[in-house]
Amino acid sequence: MFKEIEQKKIYLQILEQIKDNIIEGNLKSGDRLPSERQWAEQLGVSRATIREAVRALEMIGLVRCQQGEGNFIAVDYEDTLTQPLTIMFWLSKAKISQIQELRRALETESAKLAAKHMTPERYEKIEKICRAIETETDESIRAELDKRFHYEIAIASENIMIKNVLLSSASLIEALIKDIRIAILDDPHRGPLIDQQHHIILQAFQNHDPLKAAMAMSQHMDLIDDFVSQLEPDD
Repeated sequence: MFKEIEQKKIYLQILEQIKDNIIEGNLKSGDRLPSERQWAEQLGVSRATIREAVRALEMIGLVRCQQGEGNFIAVDYEDTLTQPLTIMFWLSKAKISQIQELRRALETESAKLAAKHMTPERYEKIEKICRAIETETDESIRAELDKRFHYEIAIASENIMIKNVLLSSASLIEALIKDIRIAILDDPHRGPLIDQQHHIILQAFQNHDPLKAAMAMSQHMDLIDDFVSQLEPDD
């Protein structure tokens, strides 16, 4: 499964071997990796080298280390993508609105695909969240429900790449603008409008209408775009 490697660029070579094993079907998300001793023997390197490589793989989010359990191939990549996006944001001196533009594109496509793949069970779950948002009076809870609303739509899209990048971009915006969901939902003009927009999105899901779902989500993003633009400082 794993073969002996050269001493140079250990972490990159281990990464390459993990990638090859995933492609060949020998490894999948959630699988446990060999112990440090076993892996060191297979690769012909020291255990200290393996620990260093595992630490690097954990930092990029490929490996999850569980105390007392071992090292595993990661299952969820949302958090993994958020850190590189954050670094990219600061290094490129990007604007928050640019992250929102990325989120908008992904949210719209996510809604379109969700309408296409919608099942009665998924629709019921999303509708239940939507009803809870309308009746909840605590804005912080409403914000969490709104987050769940978009999360379930992303799952329903059945596109794991869109889901992970979308949720990571949303997490970055929320990190840059603290309590953004609460602020939008608590707005006397935007709050009631959001509930209406949720219903229009739901209707498109119920009718399995991808184009209307995409249009409804785009209109929903218009509202968020406007809010973000007001908070972003001028150059």
